Amino acid sequence: MSHENSFSVCRFKNRNGVFSWRVDGHLNGNRIRRNFKTREEAAAEQAVLTIKALQLASNLRAVSTSLTEDQVREAEVAFRRIAECGRPLSFYVDFTLSNYREPANRKLIAEAVTEFEAAKRREHQQDLLSKAYLRQLRCELLRLQSHFPKGTVDELTPSRLLGYFESGLPARKTFNNRRGVISAFLKYALQRDWVLENPLVKIPAHRLRRSRSGARTLTAASAEELMAYVETQHGGCLVPFFALCLFAGIRPCVRTGEISRLRPECRTPVHLRRRRQLEAITD
Repeated sequence: MSHENSFSVCRFKNRNGVFSWRVDGHLNGNRIRRNFKTREEAAAEQAVLTIKALQLASNLRAVSTSLTEDQVREAEVAFRRIAECGRPLSFYVDFTLSNYREPANRKLIAEAVTEFEAAKRREHQQDLLSKAYLRQLRCELLRLQSHFPKGTVDELTPSRLLGYFESGLPARKTFNNRRGVISAFLKYALQRDWVLENPLVKIPAHRLRRSRSGARTLTAASAEELMAYVETQHGGCLVPFFALCLFAGIRPCVRTGEISRLRPECRTPVHLRRRRQLEAITD
């Protein structure tokens, strides 16, 4: 505190001969002199004036308020955050009260993921989802939990989700894959009132430029040669597999491909003798 804003207490004799205690000093360029009957009263006034001088020096204000100290600090933080926005605090309070609604059920992301995975496993058991998709779903949801370890579903705002999708500088297709899994998760959350709206509406998927396929295809002669070879292996038991995958376009992976979903009782046997008979009739 500068010398100009300091105050002293001294014993002062008035014109009538009565002694009093005087507080003397300057506050914000103004001379202040006040007399008190006792030294205690003068010391109390000196303390009040000293506090005012400190407040002026540090740009603080003494205000009577019904707010608690924590509420005052929170209000100060709010004012600092909107200082450059050009609108009063009441504008943002009114906007929030008019547009924000608490979800009916606040749900931790970890708990929501557990319920969602259980629902998807039931769909897999009903043969509605592939094992490969279920595995991809599990991996992405584990990643979501590690990114938001203590968050709730309603806290998944567009800005937070965008940061999550873009973490690690993924390729555009990876971005879309992440978005697809989280989209299914948030639709499930919306049905259960864990969120009021789907934040992915504001995060569109990337458009991918699809290049023309350059894959080489088998010629009719090559396909005939392949099938003739397969007929000679293991008594021709592999013919149905190669016939369905080659001519029906079924994905051949025996673990997660479409061919793995065909049960033995559902497969129509390929009769080589009948095929030859059909070829003879066609000729």
